[in-house]
Amino acid sequence: MKHDLTSLFAIFLNSYDADKKDAIWKAQSQKFCTFWTERVMNGPERELDNPEIDQIIRILDRFGKGNTKESEAVARVMIPQGAWRRMFNEIKERKPLAKALDDVFQQSDLQKRAAAIDKVYALNEGRRNNLTGQSGNAINAMLAAWNPFTNSSIVSLKDRRRAIEYFGLEGGPDFESNSVGLKITLSNASILNGFEKLGITGNMRTISKFLYSPEVRSLWRSEPEEEEVLSWGAAKVAAPEEEATDPALFYMESQLEDFLIENWDKTELGKKYDLIEEQGELISQQYKTGIGIVDILAQDKKTNQLVVIELKKNQTSDDTVGQLTRYMGWLEEHRTDGELTKGIIIAAQYDDRLHYALKKVKDIEVYLYRVDFKLQGFAKPKK
Repeated sequence: MKHDLTSLFAIFLNSYDADKKDAIWKAQSQKFCTFWTERVMNGPERELDNPEIDQIIRILDRFGKGNTKESEAVARVMIPQGAWRRMFNEIKERKPLAKALDDVFQQSDLQKRAAAIDKVYALNEGRRNNLTGQSGNAINAMLAAWNPFTNSSIVSLKDRRRAIEYFGLEGGPDFESNSVGLKITLSNASILNGFEKLGITGNMRTISKFLYSPEVRSLWRSEPEEEEVLSWGAAKVAAPEEEATDPALFYMESQLEDFLIENWDKTELGKKYDLIEEQGELISQQYKTGIGIVDILAQDKKTNQLVVIELKKNQTSDDTVGQLTRYMGWLEEHRTDGELTKGIIIAAQYDDRLHYALKKVKDIEVYLYRVDFKLQGFAKPKK
C-alpha cells in the first residue's frame, strides 16, 4: 500500500502545480480571515451585503455563485447560496455564537478547539441555519478557508471516516461516540499525520486534492461525488412542437434547481411543501436513492407526504416521467412503508408528449417556469 500510494502521489504532483495552488490559497485564506475579522467580528452592525458574502462563498463552496470549473474552492459543501448568506448574517448578529466560532479558528490545541466546536454546536442547537450539521460540513469548510494548509478540505466527516478506515490511519476519533468537536479535530490530525507516515508529504490542501484525484478516490470512495424572475402557473396543453433542446434553455434549467432551493419560501412550491433537514443539514437537494439522485425531495406541510420534484433538463418527456415514477416507487418501498408519494415535474413547456405521458399516471403535477427578461431604453438628459 505504501509503495503504491507514494507512486500515485508522485504522479499526481506531475499534474498538480503545488506552488501555484499554494499561492492561490494563501490569498484566499487572507481574504477569508479579513472578512471574518473586519466584517463579521468587528464590522458595522448593519447586515452583511450579499455581494461581499458571495465572494466568501466562492472560496468555501465549489458550487458558489460565480465559480467555474477552474475556480479554487474548498469543496462542494452542499449548502445553498441563500443559506450561506443567512448563516453569516445570523452569526454576525448573535455575538456569543460569533465569539465561539472565532475561538474555533484561533485555537491550535486540539482539545481546546474541540471544546470550542462543541460550544458552537450547543449555542446553535435547534437553529435551522446549516452551521452545525452532524457531518460538520460548514465548520470544516470555514476551517479550511481559515488555514487551508493545516485544515483538511475533506469537509464531510463521513468521507474522513472512509479515508481513515481505508488507509488504516491512526489517532482518529471514535466516530460512534465522540462529540462532533473531537470528530473534527482528531480526524483532521489523523489524516495529516497518517499520510506523512505513509510517505505523503505535503500540506493539507495538497493531500485533500490528492485523495480526491480520480485514481485515489476510486480506492476509498467508490460512490459518485456529491457533485431572472421566475413565476409559476398551472399547466395547460400547448400545441404540438419539438422537444426543447435549446442550449440557452438548458443552461437556465441547470441553474433552476439552486434558484429554487435558495428562494424556496418565495415560490408557489414553498407555500405547500417544506424542504427536509436531518440533524441540522439540508438533504432535500440531490437526494440519493438506491436507483439514482432526486433533484429535490420535499414534504407536504399538511400531510407529511413525500414529494419528488424533477426538473425536465434536456431530456424527453418519456424519460422525465419514467425517472420520476421510478423514484416515487423506490421511496414507497424503501422509505415510506408503502405510503404513497407525490411527483412534480418542472418544465419550460407543456406539450402533447408530456400530456399523454401523464394521462394514465396519478399523483403527478406539472409546474411551468417563465423567465422574464426585459430591456428598457434609457433616454439621456438633454443638454
